[in-house]
Amino acid sequence: MRTMMTGVIVALLTGCSLPASLVPGEPNFSKYSEKPPKAYAACLLPAWQKEVPKAAQTGISNGYRITAPSIITADEILDIVKSKDGSRVSLYQGPPWAKSGALRQAVRDCL
Repeated sequence: MRTMMTGVIVALLTGCSLPASLVPGEPNFSKYSEKPPKAYAACLLPAWQKEVPKAAQTGISNGYRITAPSIITADEILDIVKSKDGSRVSLYQGPPWAKSGALRQAVRDCL
């Protein structure tokens, strides 16, 4: 019984942590920046790494994705995509009790 409960808990926790390629639905926060994607990412990545040392940047079509991994809930993900006059930044965060205010503030500070 104990082994089965452990398996169920692990399965539930695994289901909460989506891989970066499976960004869920609508972002929690979405804004435009006048900075091009490369400049915005250069501002944001060090700020996120200060809060979450394993935060990492990867290239996506027309921009970048910065991911701050979480061992408890879904990763916090920011997509930075080239737009007409700069970038569109979209922040995806986990459940309300697990959102990082510091990461969200860094997103605003770099706009």
